[in-house]
Amino acid sequence: METIYENMKCAAKNWWLSLILGILFIGFSLLLMFTPLESYIALSIAFSIIMFISGIFEIVFSISNRKDSSVWGWYLAAGIIDLLIGFYLMFNPGVSMILIPFIVAFWLMFKGFSGIGNAINLQRYGAKNWGWAFVLGILAIICSIAIIWQPVAGALSVVYMIAYAFLFIGIFRIMFSFQLKKLGKKED
Repeated sequence: METIYENMKCAAKNWWLSLILGILFIGFSLLLMFTPLESYIALSIAFSIIMFISGIFEIVFSISNRKDSSVWGWYLAAGIIDLLIGFYLMFNPGVSMILIPFIVAFWLMFKGFSGIGNAINLQRYGAKNWGWAFVLGILAIICSIAIIWQPVAGALSVVYMIAYAFLFIGIFRIMFSFQLKKLGKKED
């Protein structure tokens, strides 16, 4: 139990990182929604860059919490994985165009499960509106399963499924950041 409390306390200290990620995810989803035909080609490059940036933020988050959290290594590992995959895909857009439905689906599935876990932690500490974070995590997972189920359904449908999944993750990250900020104020 102490580990969960310790992790939420550390996360509350850096609540703004979740806010920035949420804004990036929502911005990316809007870009996809308003330019669907052009987006599939640009998607491989944009997704690679977003994944790379997400890796950097997760690495910074883990390093800044290494003295306060016993599980900071897991955050570091996830950040390094995002960073390396994003770097590889930035320089191999053809590979990412072929694999992007699967890469995005599994990445969003991981983020959805992570969101559900964070929502449960918010509930344990009495945060209000934790249920929305839980639902958004589930919606991201459902979108990821739909992408895996029909990867050949066409670039347009994949673009929209990806856009909605990023929108759900972005909304979750923003809501999560404000809940963390409130939890941080309780600690002060």
